[in-house]
This record gives sequence, C-alpha cells and structure tokens, in this order.
Amino acid sequence: MKKLMLLPLAALVGASFAASAQEPMTQNFDYISGGLQISKFSEDLLSEANANTGTLATTDGGAGLYLRGSWNFTDNFFVEMRGDAVAADDMTLSNGLLGLGYFMPMNDDLTVYGLAGFANTRYDLDVKTPIGTFGGNETQSGFTGELGARYQVMDRWTIEPAVRFAAYDDTMYELRLGNNVKMTDHVSLEANLSRNDYDAFAETNFQLGARYSF
Repeated sequence: MKKLMLLPLAALVGASFAASAQEPMTQNFDYISGGLQISKFSEDLLSEANANTGTLATTDGGAGLYLRGSWNFTDNFFVEMRGDAVAADDMTLSNGLLGLGYFMPMNDDLTVYGLAGFANTRYDLDVKTPIGTFGGNETQSGFTGELGARYQVMDRWTIEPAVRFAAYDDTMYELRLGNNVKMTDHVSLEANLSRNDYDAFAETNFQLGARYSF
C-alpha cells in the first residue's frame, strides 16, 4: 500500500515541474495535495487484540493522512493517484487508487471528467501474543471508475463533486465533494468530504489540507 501511495506520487512530482498553472482552476490537472484526514465508521472495527493482557478493543473511527497527485501528461488526458490511511490503536485502514482520466472543459467555470483504473482497500491489525506480535490484514482490490466535475462557484472557490465505484467482492460506491479555495497562483486550501459504502460497512472521511498546482 505504501508503494502504491508513494511511487506514483514521486513520478508525478518530477514530471509536473515543467507544467504551467495558468489554466482556469477547473482545467488544471497538474498538482499534488495532502493533509489530515478524520474517518468515522458505521460499524465498530477491531482496533486492539492483546493476548498478553486479554484486551480486545474496538473503534468507530480513526485519524491519519491523505495524499493525491495528478499529471496532465498530454492534451486532456491525466494520470492520478490517491492514497489515504487512518489508524486507531493497533489498526490501520487504508485506501489507494491509480487511474487514467480524461477531462472535457464545458466553459471556463465548468469541467467534467471520467477516470478508470485500479483501487484497493486494506485493513491491518497487529495482534500481540506471548510469543510476539503478528500482523494480519484483509485486502480488497479491483477495477474502479469515476465520473466527476469541477465548478467554479466564485473567483477563488471551486467545488469538485464526484461519484465512483470499485469492483471489490462487494461493489464499493463513493460519493465525494471537494472544496478548493485558491490562496495564490499555485497554492490552495482543500476541504473534502467523502463517503465509501461497502456491503455492510461505510466510511465517512473528512479531509483538510493544501494543494500545490504546477
């Protein structure tokens, strides 16, 4: 999961330094962003299992980080990667995505796009026993597709609604609303809300971070 999050991001950063950020906010797909994430779960997840003390604990949420990068490598095509991870006690829940997209400007204020690629979700738990600590995990992965838009509400404020599915064992659906507030020609603040719905579990994510556009 860490390789999925970090290797594509390094490639995106290196390739994007030659790009320009003079397009309208809705049409700039050359950027990196990241920040803090707080997640709430619809069902409690096991967060601690310690056979030494007889402890079993659960959690209804976690805190962590998110990363995102996009590279508009030719015409209206772009490559995008996303990764996020939250933790509580000895538990980590992470999501990753790598996809190829195409955007279509409708005007300077509105751009629509589509994206297809690969996504995964992983649950990790460190179990403590008298003979050591053992890591267990459950991973779901598969094809993912997304449709979204960018709409410039005000001179410095753009909203980014999107809907996505991932073909896991049970199809996952994501609804997302991003908010991007421009501070300088290259730097903006992000405030994002998303909900990932699985078959019997849902994850609601709150993100606050910054974006650097090239």
